[in-house]
Amino acid sequence: MEMSLNLAALLVSLLSLSHPTTAAGTSQCHPSKFTFPALPGAAHVRTTAAVVRNYTGHAGWMPDAAVHIPPSGVAPFCNVTVSYAHPGYDFLVSVHVWLPLERESWNNRFLGVGGGGFVAGDVDGDFPAAGVQGGWAVAATDGGHWKGVQVREWALKGRGNLDWERFVEFAYRGVGEMGDVGGRVVREYYGEGEERRYFAGCSTGGRQGIGLAARGGGGWDGVLSMCPAVDFPAVVGGMMGPQVVMGEMGWWPGECEVREAVRGVVEGCDAADGVVDGIIGRLGECEVDFEALEGRGFECGDEKGTVDGRTVEVLRRVMRGLEDEEGKVMDGGYGYVPGAPLVGWLGLMNVRCDDDDGECRGEPFDVAEDWIRYFVKKDPGFAVGNMTTGEFRDIFRKGVEEFTSAIGTSHDLRKFRERGGKMLMWHGMADQTVMVLAARAFYERAKKLEECRGVDIEDYWRYFEVPGMNHCSPIYGGPFPWDAMERLRKWVEEGIPPEELEARTIEEKDGRKVFGREARRVCMFPKEGVWDGSEWQCLWPGEKLDEKREEL
Repeated sequence: MEMSLNLAALLVSLLSLSHPTTAAGTSQCHPSKFTFPALPGAAHVRTTAAVVRNYTGHAGWMPDAAVHIPPSGVAPFCNVTVSYAHPGYDFLVSVHVWLPLERESWNNRFLGVGGGGFVAGDVDGDFPAAGVQGGWAVAATDGGHWKGVQVREWALKGRGNLDWERFVEFAYRGVGEMGDVGGRVVREYYGEGEERRYFAGCSTGGRQGIGLAARGGGGWDGVLSMCPAVDFPAVVGGMMGPQVVMGEMGWWPGECEVREAVRGVVEGCDAADGVVDGIIGRLGECEVDFEALEGRGFECGDEKGTVDGRTVEVLRRVMRGLEDEEGKVMDGGYGYVPGAPLVGWLGLMNVRCDDDDGECRGEPFDVAEDWIRYFVKKDPGFAVGNMTTGEFRDIFRKGVEEFTSAIGTSHDLRKFRERGGKMLMWHGMADQTVMVLAARAFYERAKKLEECRGVDIEDYWRYFEVPGMNHCSPIYGGPFPWDAMERLRKWVEEGIPPEELEARTIEEKDGRKVFGREARRVCMFPKEGVWDGSEWQCLWPGEKLDEKREEL
């Protein structure tokens, strides 16, 4: 589960803001200028500060970083790292704060950013790079372990014994502390606090943002939650499902064959949104004809063949979801929707074949594998790939029962709502890792709860499903909702709620990444975008264009 940050529109609209010059600058970027806030149960260890110019260490896979950061690197910033410990526990936590170097470059806003997978924060990557380039003061926490550290190095105290305090720091405590530490650094660097406080994150970061809102502390004004890994124990545990299905059937189809089968699914549902473009835009109108997939021809280099019936059966079961002993989909055992690319980067049906004998076996997604091995089973030697369906069900249930209290996501955002916070949440409909159905079900539970209280959830929390968008980044060429952060800002600061988002593809121009000219309208859930020949219309599920025209 990776990360993404929608700051593109802000780079245009906010960089023009000017402010009076204060003490901020190279002389202020020194450890002696910063103090440690009163964090319960925490003790300051050290603070470092350094001026950074022309930073190019970010990955550049996120759209905003790829489009808006020049080849020469990120605009100058002060990199402050505050490290502290929780006495009695043997790990260090570090909060990294990137501050636009000069006061006039700061947009008076604080941005907390989240992590991905088992990483608590993207402390030196595209998140802070894109943020500080856009004028934000940005903070991220390492949650007690650096992102390059493998789960096996921190999850267990020993076989059978979880390092619970480290897990809690990753699950929720660290990101809450990040807001307090980062806010103190901002005030002491610029001589004043931020006017507005935002949080943005994708996947694990999306989960973190919702968690911050649910707990109600930290003073967050706006949260951008993207492809959130809500119901974390169920969602991450469920990611092993496709591998278990293939293992039970003894059938491991190759990447080329699976891609052809998925292509057939898309072709059968593509036109429902009015445009044949390789993207499914109306999931409710998509009835998959599984029988038609068998026998489709495929060719990838020297590999040629036809889609096998066993591959079709794997897809059928993966799309249905994890079933209980009676054949019903288990609570939280969400299936993958038509069009999700289940092989390749972050794919859950990947396999590895031996070059010598051609024998294939499953290649589980590492986040799901680590979850089961180190957290649920607490056994570094557990053979994840050998689970039967019955064993997998038991492990799935155990993970949900044991860990939901710490890392599950509450859908009750009453405290956030009462203090005036705004939440914008979006999820890619072609997410190949975190099921879009999980986000949809989560939002619908929250909506039902607020309806019982006489509250319209759309007054403070709006959800969008983005056609063709993959997990956090449009790696397969789909459109990216580039203006989401600016829409959230306008909602928070100008009282203009987002009725829609705009999604654009990423293109190459003169050797640089740019947002494409053609825009796709992303409708607020549950409405779906349909092309009427001249523009995108937002229709209710099941509604036809003729009905929409009569309404107009």
